[in-house]
Amino acid sequence: MRPRQRGFIHRLTIAPTLFRCAPRLPAVMILLAAVAGLIPWPAARAADRVVNVAVMEATPPFSYRESDGTLTGFNVEIMRELCRAMKASCNFEEVKFQDLPAAVSSGRYDYGLANFLRTPEREQILAFSAPYWRSSSSLIGSVRELEKPLVEAVRGRTVVVIGGSRQFAYMKRLEGELKKLVVVRHLENVWEVLNAQEADFTLLPTLAALPYLMSQTGKDFTTIGLPNSEDGLGGTVHVVMPKGRDDLKAAIDEAIGAIRVDGSYQRVNRQYFPFDVF
Repeated sequence: MRPRQRGFIHRLTIAPTLFRCAPRLPAVMILLAAVAGLIPWPAARAADRVVNVAVMEATPPFSYRESDGTLTGFNVEIMRELCRAMKASCNFEEVKFQDLPAAVSSGRYDYGLANFLRTPEREQILAFSAPYWRSSSSLIGSVRELEKPLVEAVRGRTVVVIGGSRQFAYMKRLEGELKKLVVVRHLENVWEVLNAQEADFTLLPTLAALPYLMSQTGKDFTTIGLPNSEDGLGGTVHVVMPKGRDDLKAAIDEAIGAIRVDGSYQRVNRQYFPFDVF
């Protein structure tokens, strides 16, 4: 068989007002009237309304910390825009991917962003927003690997995946055909295992793999074949929230539509990806 050409990832080019009811009254008079119960308190300002948001920890380009400790990433910046549209402020906390569904379901957080596809199992404990991007999965291996269909490529080989992910579920069904299935907790651990030559391949969300593959440190790896979206490996991605919170769902769905219309979604998109992921 002829050596395969570098995958499609390497052919990408990056293109990359308080008290409105009485505006003429002096502020002191309004405050005294409110304290006395003569007029109602005004609605909370945007900065006064806080939504608690869980994001995955250490998962570039979706959620990660800059060298100065600033939390950023596609999911983080999209959620900041959603909070702006909802006239709220975000309180972010980083949570392990495997722990995030239960943490949101319990009501500890209002929203969770962990690149969740909608599945029957997850729908039992979580509510889902309207889609905010589309996902696919790609098999990643050495640039020296031959071009083969996914199942054929991994037969008799070692594959590393992130535990609890849809990619883990898929490879678990193929485990009998593998030499070994290595399970790790974080994306950075995937690259560590591959670089240590402790696995031949990984199966990852395509967009999660993109920054590493386009970096100097990822030059020895590429996609094997085209992205996959069948058999649970792709589909629409949603913000999750506790079941029964119709107020949260209505607010987030309206906000997703709003940031698509005002262009802020596209602006954030271009910061992280060279194509529209919606």
